Amino acid sequence: MKILVTTSDNYAFLLKPYCELFNRYWPGNEIVFLGFDKARIPQLPDNCSFRSLGVQSDFGRFWTDPLIPYIEEIEDEYFVVTVEDMMLTGPVDVNRVKILEDEIKYGEASKAILDTHLNIYSRPYKENIVQLNSKAPYRTTLHPCIWKKEYFKRYLKREYTAWDFEIKNMQESMSDGALIISLADDENLFKSANVYKKGVPFPRWNEKFPWGCDTEIKEEDKFLILQHVRDQGII
Repeated sequence: MKILVTTSDNYAFLLKPYCELFNRYWPGNEIVFLGFDKARIPQLPDNCSFRSLGVQSDFGRFWTDPLIPYIEEIEDEYFVVTVEDMMLTGPVDVNRVKILEDEIKYGEASKAILDTHLNIYSRPYKENIVQLNSKAPYRTTLHPCIWKKEYFKRYLKREYTAWDFEIKNMQESMSDGALIISLADDENLFKSANVYKKGVPFPRWNEKFPWGCDTEIKEEDKFLILQHVRDQGII
């Protein structure tokens, strides 16, 4: 299963720590970074590749426009979509991921959420699996998820920012009839830290979760990320 990670020229320096943490906590995956200026991309591990979607300035602030041609051309029927500043901070249970992947591959699910932040809006579906209620907010969340290609394409509308993708698609998604699932327990599969928020790197001491997550993040992982942020002269 491919992991598609969207990035931008401004955050390309994060790809190096992203790869190191991802391969530490969820090894054996094919990761495809989707960005713009190849010259900004650091040397990547063998399981990671970079695909330039064009010149970033040609697309302005829109997130969907450069993605549309790429998603149209790939043959994968499903994939994970996430972003470069959501970095893994704990091991991923591959057996539990497979439960969700099989529901996408062989079952009726169109999307599987890899964390449990929307489980309060869910009801039982199968053993160990819940389904998101049809009227739940943020059915088009961009938290790390497995998407069926056709379902992702449905909401990949032109001239949408990532925020637009989540918010402007919300009403339509409440009546689309799609099955969206997650695991029933409270343990996130994809334990991650939001390194950047509105252009501000962690630690953000004025927030409830300064390190961008409500779970533990190891000191060595904080240091790994911060050294790359400091190298940019940002902090």
